[in-house]
Amino acid sequence: MRLSVDWDLCIGSGSCAAAAVGAFELVPTARGPRIIFIDAAVDEGALIAAARACPTLAIRLTDAQRTVYPPPAPGRP
Repeated sequence: MRLSVDWDLCIGSGSCAAAAVGAFELVPTARGPRIIFIDAAVDEGALIAAARACPTLAIRLTDAQRTVYPPPAPGRP
């Protein structure tokens, strides 16, 4: 599974870090805290929980050319 973070959407809430302990780290930036993904060994369930916990949908999970999370908007594939 591939994880990407849209830093334009990330507000640094830390919800992902709380949902997947040890997988993310908050780092200071000029625009405030942002998350970085630090542990690729985290299980898939924890990554999905982290993505679902993000209040701005900044975390995207893909697997074999399909989006796992967030789900597509209604009316879009």
